[in-house]
Amino acid sequence: MKIKIDLHTHCMEATCDFIPRVETVKKIIEQIKKKGLSGVAVTEHCNKDYGFRVKEIADKYFPQEGIIIIPGQEIHLHREHVVELFLRDRVFRFCAHPFFGNGFDDFLDKEGGNIHGIEIKNGSWQLQEDRVREVAGRYNLLLLENSDAHSVRDIASHYNEIDLEDLYRSAEVSGY
Repeated sequence: MKIKIDLHTHCMEATCDFIPRVETVKKIIEQIKKKGLSGVAVTEHCNKDYGFRVKEIADKYFPQEGIIIIPGQEIHLHREHVVELFLRDRVFRFCAHPFFGNGFDDFLDKEGGNIHGIEIKNGSWQLQEDRVREVAGRYNLLLLENSDAHSVRDIASHYNEIDLEDLYRSAEVSGY
């Protein structure tokens, strides 16, 4: 079943709450619902714990809302920005706001099997869509559109209509 979901958000920066609280998660959920989405991935810079804590609070205090929270993080991998989404026992990785600088093709040649998607649209960056399509086709990457939100109002401003099982099937098995 396809859902609407933003897979690249920075909720810690958006809310200025370095430790998520119930009120923090309530703000995030309200924005998701306002935009008509099913959920978001919380992908702080080099910090996967924040997303897990947001999910824990949402599951405990707001289960009736039915909002999906996917814990994740944005990391630097060989000078590229990669978002990791933690899906049960698997990790789905995608290139965030690809810059196509020196070494990008070498990066994908080396990491290609560990990268499953690439952003074609990003709410914070102007991307080279033709180049993204070409790279996605060459490496069989899922095209994604995300907000990269750094403010609450930008959460869910861009999103994907996707089946989460498709992400899960293409992700690599991991014990993260």
